[in-house]
Amino acid sequence: MLPEEEKLQFLKKTELFAELPETELKSICQIASEVAYPADATLFEEGDEGDSLYLLVNGEVSIIKAGTEVLFFNEKGYCLGEIALIDNKPRSATVKTVKSTQFLRITRHDFYNAMRREPRIGSGMFRVLNDKIRRDLEIQMSAIRKEIAQEESMRLAAEVQQSLLPNQEISHRYVSSAGYCRPANSVGGDYYDYLRLADNSIAIFLGDVMGHGYHSAMVAAMTKSCLQTQIPFDASVPEVMKAITRVIEDSQTFIYMTCCYLIIYPDNRFEFANAGHPQMLLYRGDNCDPLELKSSFMPVGFPKFDESKQYYSTEVEWHSNDLLVLYSDGITEAFNPDAEMYGLERFKALISEKRHLSPMEIKTEILSDLQAYQQDESTNDDITLVVAKFL
Repeated sequence: MLPEEEKLQFLKKTELFAELPETELKSICQIASEVAYPADATLFEEGDEGDSLYLLVNGEVSIIKAGTEVLFFNEKGYCLGEIALIDNKPRSATVKTVKSTQFLRITRHDFYNAMRREPRIGSGMFRVLNDKIRRDLEIQMSAIRKEIAQEESMRLAAEVQQSLLPNQEISHRYVSSAGYCRPANSVGGDYYDYLRLADNSIAIFLGDVMGHGYHSAMVAAMTKSCLQTQIPFDASVPEVMKAITRVIEDSQTFIYMTCCYLIIYPDNRFEFANAGHPQMLLYRGDNCDPLELKSSFMPVGFPKFDESKQYYSTEVEWHSNDLLVLYSDGITEAFNPDAEMYGLERFKALISEKRHLSPMEIKTEILSDLQAYQQDESTNDDITLVVAKFL
């Protein structure tokens, strides 16, 4: 229990009662009851009736709005619950103790009686409300500044990620391409690249990092750096896949990436490795049904997979007018407003129907059909597509 003199000195230092004469302060002492709560106790819930105000004597409280902690206070004399007391409306937030906390509590009935006796309590209430308005404005301005800074960071990250993608398509005497990448958010975890190798062959890489936020985008950037470093040294499929595995394992957190890496040679063959990625689709001439080049490995960085370091390549022949399509699951797993998935079968049928077109035209047809299917439904995953046609 606080001695009366100590309680009196405490009230003198509060915004609410600072202007009151000592005689009136003594009457406030009589109506201010001491209450104590242990840590993690609820003082009142959002929506409760506002029947009392509280003055913080010692300890700390958190303010919770719509289930989210928004503020913390440990200032002696801080006033809680006064607004619901004045406007006679339910509590606008929940207040919980962070640690063992002590308050002085004044009920609505006693507070109104005190105001009738001493109008200067009203000016004290005005100071309390004014201080809270100023504080709330500062908090809002700080939040706005942080939001602007975060938006600028995301904008720059999006520009950096866009710069990772090829700035021109493959236009070779035996193969041409059309690629596309759109993140679900400002930045994403999808990435594709074309790499011209020393023996006049062409490498294509397509990866999909788990998630589609800032961290995923950073891993995608690390993957590009790895490719640029590894390719001049040894561009073979097993060695490139092992190099990418090292990058993912060195990221110091649980994250994995599905990916395809292939090398197209001028002598009518290509070799590839698919690590947990959707099957590549190879259309042979006029054949309606594609050859599905499925995954032979777990995603890169996937836990409990020691064999990931023993990558090997699979070799396939290509012929003039063959069509090869690489894509991320953001296409086949897109939904329409009825929660129906776009699906692999629709995707394959569309490509089969349009396979006589150029890679750029096929890409446009796929994206148009996907957009029409989704209507205005938002995209929940990154979308990446590479269409390559053999000449």
